[in-house]
Amino acid sequence: MSERIGHGTLLAVSADAGVTWSTIARIETIGEFGMGEVDDVEVTTHDAVDRVKRYVAGLADAGELEFSGVWIADATQRSLAGITALMREWRITLPGGLGVWRVAGYLKNFNINPQREDRIEFSASLKLSGAPTLTW
Repeated sequence: MSERIGHGTLLAVSADAGVTWSTIARIETIGEFGMGEVDDVEVTTHDAVDRVKRYVAGLADAGELEFSGVWIADATQRSLAGITALMREWRITLPGGLGVWRVAGYLKNFNINPQREDRIEFSASLKLSGAPTLTW
């Protein structure tokens, strides 16, 4: 398989547990996403003869996802302003069958940035909750 560029990646949201999806219009950037980061839990004891710290894997945190785009005030974009703090399902579909990433999360913030001599932009970030899935 040849390398692909990210053009054509889609971000969608679902209010009904993934039965129906609304693709957010005019997305320009989608931040880095993955399967989460696992906390390090130190379990070193006083009787460690080699004087080296020991760790076990703790709980994973799916983190946050940032995205932004060009504001055109269509229905999908306007709906973002009304769902801040509400848990939803989110899906990123990579182009060319390279994968579909899905996770629950809530919109942590939503901002509109009107430029004096340029386009109007919007940005938002999601707080992710639970384990993401990545399928092909």
